[in-house]
Amino acid sequence: MTSLLLRPLRGLVSVLAGNESDRQIAAGAALGVVLGLVPKDNLIAVALGVLLCSLRVNRTAGLGAAALLALACPWVDPLAHKLGLKLLAFPGMQDWYAWLYEAPLGAWLGFNNTVVLGSLMIGLYVAYPVYLITRTLTAKVRPTATRWILRFKIARLLLGADVTTRLGALT
Repeated sequence: MTSLLLRPLRGLVSVLAGNESDRQIAAGAALGVVLGLVPKDNLIAVALGVLLCSLRVNRTAGLGAAALLALACPWVDPLAHKLGLKLLAFPGMQDWYAWLYEAPLGAWLGFNNTVVLGSLMIGLYVAYPVYLITRTLTAKVRPTATRWILRFKIARLLLGADVTTRLGALT
């Protein structure tokens, strides 16, 4: 029970004081932004979730960004609907959309939904700026945050530093 309650806190401490690079944290956040913006009832969201869990990115940053942006989706949906409507009505893409819809699993992708298509495009559009901003911020904030966090015994316990030190002393 306690590990279930401490897992998010341990994830947050590991993002700031862990051994992962700034690129991994930024890539996780960027992928999480795209995942958070896309509606979750289609195959695109499942594929993004599989990518987040299978690539070498920070899952805590990705899931945190996805959770935060999932809360903001009701305000983004009208813009996503307008963008998706324009993209679906684009004359040169009509044959491709029809082919994709008739393909196996094509209907489950959700490209026929204006909000799904618009949200995916918005997510892909903001993914790279989010990556750059997150990478810059983590490069500046992590060294001082790591020093500050590791002063507390609870942070060292959450990271497992005390446990490994004790196990190393036994051998």
